[in-house]
Amino acid sequence: MATPVFNQAVTVKNRPIARRDAQGNIIPGSYDDESFRGEYSGSNLIYKGFARPGSAEGDDVWQIAKLTYDGSNNLLSITWPQDANAHANNDYQFSWTDRATYTYS
Repeated sequence: MATPVFNQAVTVKNRPIARRDAQGNIIPGSYDDESFRGEYSGSNLIYKGFARPGSAEGDDVWQIAKLTYDGSNNLLSITWPQDANAHANNDYQFSWTDRATYTYS
């Protein structure tokens, strides 16, 4: 069986370190060392960002998501910033400082 090939862009080095299972697969949710940033509107989290500890907010090493709510403060959607190819991207390649300037989808 062939091993799938993924786009291993330069941003891989920005990812926090994850635990792996016996087969070498990343265990989801095992990223222990992540810095968190959040922007709130009232009690609602609007933007959330994760990066390796010690990362500068202006460096392109952040995974950012935008959260949208309805009028009753129920979460409607989580969207990701678009990369240079206009594709939604959840990789660690964005600047926390520039989060409001990105196009999300």
